[in-house]
Amino acid sequence: MTAEKIAHFSQMLHKEKKRIELDRDRYIRDDQSDTEDDAPSELSHNDGNNPADEATNLFDRERDGAATDNMNRILAKIDRALAKIQDGTYGLSDIDGAPIPMARLEALPYALTTVDQDDTI
Repeated sequence: MTAEKIAHFSQMLHKEKKRIELDRDRYIRDDQSDTEDDAPSELSHNDGNNPADEATNLFDRERDGAATDNMNRILAKIDRALAKIQDGTYGLSDIDGAPIPMARLEALPYALTTVDQDDTI
């Protein structure tokens, strides 16, 4: 892979990492503020919330937690891809060293395997 391509993918990875970190931090902040706002009323007395409202709140917290977990997994892949750039193995599969198609890297610059190998992970 050419130095220009490596620089291009490095820039894409850094940009995506920053975007995801900002989104993840926003989810965490929102979840913490919701928890702090809800906790006193839930513990101190029955504030008249109906079960549907409580279920919606629980669903929202679990959804946000799952989104945060997914963002953490993607960030780990981005960090791995950036490490591969540093060690000169970017664009090669983590499984068998096969080249990852350029179109796949353009679509998913933190791809660590070829499409066929994704099913084995």
